[in-house]
Amino acid sequence: MRRLYLGVVFATFLAVSAFGQPFGIGVKGGVPLMDAFVTNSSNPIRYVADTHRYIFGPYAEVRLPAGFGVELDALYKTYEYRQVVPSPIRDQNSHAWEFPLLVKWRFLPGHVKPYIEAGGAFSHLSINQVPELHDRNTWGLVVGGGVDFKLGFLHITPEIRYTGWTSRHFDSPGTLLQSNRNQAAVMLGIGF
Repeated sequence: MRRLYLGVVFATFLAVSAFGQPFGIGVKGGVPLMDAFVTNSSNPIRYVADTHRYIFGPYAEVRLPAGFGVELDALYKTYEYRQVVPSPIRDQNSHAWEFPLLVKWRFLPGHVKPYIEAGGAFSHLSINQVPELHDRNTWGLVVGGGVDFKLGFLHITPEIRYTGWTSRHFDSPGTLLQSNRNQAAVMLGIGF
């Protein structure tokens, strides 16, 4: 995974030097709009899931001609769930890094530019081996849109983003606890 990430970063820097286009960096933060887990409570084994309401991380962007751009994010999320019945209570925490690689299109001139974006994402989960773990790594498709407000040298970009994952990180036996394959978030980027 590290080689893949370094390869994408290297390719981005090559594109910048090859095309001589403006390069942007910044940070993004956001709030998930959907719960991270789906639980089934009609079984003797019960889970309680907690969706942590934050996403954050750095991003880099190459701004291309005709309003196009390529953006790479490194977004951090956490997940938590507890098995509450039968006892003992068992807490699990995990950390995920998501790497969306997106093509953006800003479609109006000026200092306020609406945009749409689409691409793919890779997600890696850090957690000990537990029965509910289905897949540490997964891929997904990403679509979104927002507005790029240019204030001097700052770019402020509120956006809404949807990710559809190809597989679940968590899928307990009997589907009592599953990670949600459909995720949406409201995000805010601040960059240069």
